[in-house]
Amino acid sequence: MINLSKSLFTLLAIASLSGDLNAETALKGQWLTDLEGQTLLDPQTSGVTYRKGELVVIGDQSAHESTRMKLFRIDPATGASVTQPIQITVAESLKNSCFYGYLSDKPDFEALTWDRIDETTLITVTEDASAYELSPECKKRFSQTNSTSYPSLLVKIQVDNALTRAEIVAVRPVQFPLEAKVGNFPNDGIEGLAVDDHQNLYLALEQNTANRPQLFKTRLTQDFWLRDNFVKVIDANLTFPVLDDKDHPINGIEFLPSPIKGHPGYLVAVARNDDELWVFDLTNRIPPFVQKLSFYVSTDDSGLCPAYEKLVQTALEAITIHDGTVYLINDPWKQHYTDNIQCGTHVDKFKRMSPLLFKMQADPRWFTPFRAKSQTALPALSGLAALDQNRYLAVQDKKIQRQGDRLTLIQLNANQQLTAQSLFVTNWPAGQAANDLESVCALPGKNSEFLIAESGTWQGSFGRLFHIKVFPTYAQVLNTFELPVERDNSPEQDGDNFEGLACAKKDVNRYLVILGERGTATAAGFLQWGELDLAAANIQWNSQKIQVTGPTKLKNRHYNRVISDLHLEGDVLWAGAVLDSSDNGPFASAVYPLALVNPTAKQPISLMAERPVLWQIDGFKVEGLASPSPLVPGSALMMVTDDENYHGQFRPLAITEQSPYGNPSPKPATTQ
Repeated sequence: MINLSKSLFTLLAIASLSGDLNAETALKGQWLTDLEGQTLLDPQTSGVTYRKGELVVIGDQSAHESTRMKLFRIDPATGASVTQPIQITVAESLKNSCFYGYLSDKPDFEALTWDRIDETTLITVTEDASAYELSPECKKRFSQTNSTSYPSLLVKIQVDNALTRAEIVAVRPVQFPLEAKVGNFPNDGIEGLAVDDHQNLYLALEQNTANRPQLFKTRLTQDFWLRDNFVKVIDANLTFPVLDDKDHPINGIEFLPSPIKGHPGYLVAVARNDDELWVFDLTNRIPPFVQKLSFYVSTDDSGLCPAYEKLVQTALEAITIHDGTVYLINDPWKQHYTDNIQCGTHVDKFKRMSPLLFKMQADPRWFTPFRAKSQTALPALSGLAALDQNRYLAVQDKKIQRQGDRLTLIQLNANQQLTAQSLFVTNWPAGQAANDLESVCALPGKNSEFLIAESGTWQGSFGRLFHIKVFPTYAQVLNTFELPVERDNSPEQDGDNFEGLACAKKDVNRYLVILGERGTATAAGFLQWGELDLAAANIQWNSQKIQVTGPTKLKNRHYNRVISDLHLEGDVLWAGAVLDSSDNGPFASAVYPLALVNPTAKQPISLMAERPVLWQIDGFKVEGLASPSPLVPGSALMMVTDDENYHGQFRPLAITEQSPYGNPSPKPATTQ
């Protein structure tokens, strides 16, 4: 019987590591014990944080009198106390505070964290203060909570380095946004606190007037605890799982750093009624991951009971995370905790309302910054490069003020069905996303590495060339270089507009980089090149420019942008040219051979004397060219469009009789 039960538990644990997103993760609990080895007597554990190798635990106002208003220091490996509980006192300096009477009596502490800067600063929050009332003077100052009559309080607990004393030294009342409709529910308030790597403090609300949990945030500024006015929190704007009309409160949250450099991280929330963890990506690009849990406690080896009993009522409320280990502690619900008494080996522990510690490792599935889905429409795309035989990287020319991703991964399946996914980019320099990306080229010999370029500078800013690496679900900036500047863009003048980019290998870690300036209706475009040394993290731009007037022998067509993209196929440098009338069109495009390229030559670019239009595409604005895919027989090049208000298209260009593919290349001009 014992072996059978242990096997069952093992199977449950294995199921949690499978690919089944609905599989439960089975967790075995350890009883929290005091210095004498007895389980803790009804501490009503509502918050926990990790500090200097220990778990620090706090309880709410319904705890037993002997364990109320105390901090417990717990060994995370064993669940055993390492010292006597530390009494929480209130500083004399707060005696004139509006909230002293409540804090010095039976405050309902519901969470515990620290500010990520000073380990002697712990932060908790109060919930139920329905038995207390503010003085008339204090009501004038703090009645506008937009929630409960008595405000929720953020409380600073100062501890010493050795954690032998704990004192409340500062308090701030919370004001919720009126539009959040939090409601006056004293026992359904803030139950979770977490601080991220950027000093954002997140607050988790159990439920609002719509019977829904909510997440809010504020900033822990340097003067946060020096002020005594309202903390005005804002909605964290995070998408929740799909919920029904039943109760789904959040009773604890913790920040989880991302293993991806530059990613803002995650909030892991305890949904106690559901026995689930909700993992919120702070970019809010995807729905939260829902991790289903089940909880077990070992019995004995008598053979009279199963080796493990599944808890029927757990009531998780406390969560903290350290080095990838998630620590969870329950807050025994007095009305139902004894429902867990089954075989009889833990009757005394359940009756003492003794909490349990559960541990698990962060699941790698939590860190997926994109969950693929098919898209029926593409955004406007301004550059294209092949990642492999059936995948392409495209860039978007979003200006800095526009939110959202700048990269799109396009995939062709064997049946030529198109799938596109947006790629999150980490490690933008100074956290500043790209402004007006117009071109991309793959670095030959560097697997999944690319250069992407902004169009130019704007009032002295931007004008950057990024070296990036593409991973299956995101991209990372490896380095950043400056583009050459001839004319700065500003409200007073049109400056450089580099819309083409091509790369050719010269030597190990050395590349020829070619830029194409688009030109205007009245001014020619030009080609300019430089040498990129990846090992030295340096690029040297040649001052020479080759003027480009677009395709030759045009018939009844004038293209006001003679370079809309560049693509190097073999030694042939291809270019696009476009007629761009307005964001609503009409558009017309041409694709033509522009030059021959020899990356090791002193003069690496030879402009072609004859530059015929080999493809004329009416109605579309071609801004990206790339190598053909073997999945599309008969294709000569792939293209993407930036059709402005009409979004974008991804299409093959068919081999024609005039195409140089399989035919002699056009002859270069003898002079520039």
